[in-house]
Amino acid sequence: MKRILTMAIVLILAALVPAVAQNAAELKAKYEASIKLAIAAPQDYALNWKASEAARRYGDFLVTEEGSGWKDAARPLAKDGMKFAEIAFKINANGIEGWYWYACSVGTYSDCVSVLTALFEGLKDKTQKGFETSYKLDKTFDGGGPILGLGRFWQVLPSFYGQDRKKAEQLLNEYIALESSRPDVGSNAWYYRGQLYKDTGRAAEAKVDLQKAVSMGNKNAIRLLAEMK
Repeated sequence: MKRILTMAIVLILAALVPAVAQNAAELKAKYEASIKLAIAAPQDYALNWKASEAARRYGDFLVTEEGSGWKDAARPLAKDGMKFAEIAFKINANGIEGWYWYACSVGTYSDCVSVLTALFEGLKDKTQKGFETSYKLDKTFDGGGPILGLGRFWQVLPSFYGQDRKKAEQLLNEYIALESSRPDVGSNAWYYRGQLYKDTGRAAEAKVDLQKAVSMGNKNAIRLLAEMK
């Protein structure tokens, strides 16, 4: 079974190589252009949050693709995402974009350096505030991103930093209930919930969600499901 899953992902990735290369170039170009505009207008709310979004989207793409040296490449992008988002929410604390893209950027940064490193650097409180504020302002923003992000936040926190799997599960359930019918919905929600089910001793439920994520091409779900066989 492991061999079948491995072959499946290899075939999927091989078919996507041209599109991936084009997407990377487009994301890089948008990031570079957005950063230049934000630097030239440090008091412009929209240009700064858009620079943060562009940095985070490019960084997240590199994390997802896991190419050579992806951690070193994505880490400075995530830091740019945090930097410009913080400028944005300081300009306009009532706008959702600065808070949301700040928290998302910390998530990408954590992928590069580890959750514990991000916590040791004192990023927990602002990340929590970013997701909680964006959830209160508009939880449907970015396709329900504040719901998913806040759920993942409570899920990945170490227990001694306040992990709350009950909150995480409630939020992941909320996200799937509200967003699963969208044609462009991502696979992460099912991977996250499958991982949560596995970690709380519900193997059967975990496999159902992980298989759903696998069917959508989620590489992390493929690995986790293979470990459970």
